[in-house]
Amino acid sequence: MLITDALLGEHGIFYLLFQDIEQALPALDSVSALQNRLAPLTFSLEAHAALEDQLLFAALEPHLGTQGGPLMVMRMEHDQIVELLARIPSVPDLAQGRALAAQMIQIARGHFRKEEQALFRMARQFLSEDELSALGAQWEQRRKPLISLDLP
Repeated sequence: MLITDALLGEHGIFYLLFQDIEQALPALDSVSALQNRLAPLTFSLEAHAALEDQLLFAALEPHLGTQGGPLMVMRMEHDQIVELLARIPSVPDLAQGRALAAQMIQIARGHFRKEEQALFRMARQFLSEDELSALGAQWEQRRKPLISLDLP
């Protein structure tokens, strides 16, 4: 599997989670309930961003550089998303928590669109199919503990 396909598949799951959270926001009655609702998303987004950075972005650095280019923007957006999620537990009221969650989702959706429309194309332009496949295999190895089940 190509790394770009693996990451795109994860984006599809995130889009569903974003929609679910947006629908749930009005019914949440406390910051604690909001935190609980966001916990799986927070864990998953942080792991996704780390894999992108360590695998795909690192492979693209020799071609795109690290200063002032698309990878710098992508990393800054990763940081923004994580920072917004980290601020939610300390908000003084639920309205502010909802606003931060909505802002995070908006930034994440825009970030994913940039990856899907530009960065993944750049990856296919600069990296060979074999390189993308090798990165996909590394993605699979790192995800394996999360996706494999020992069922009889």
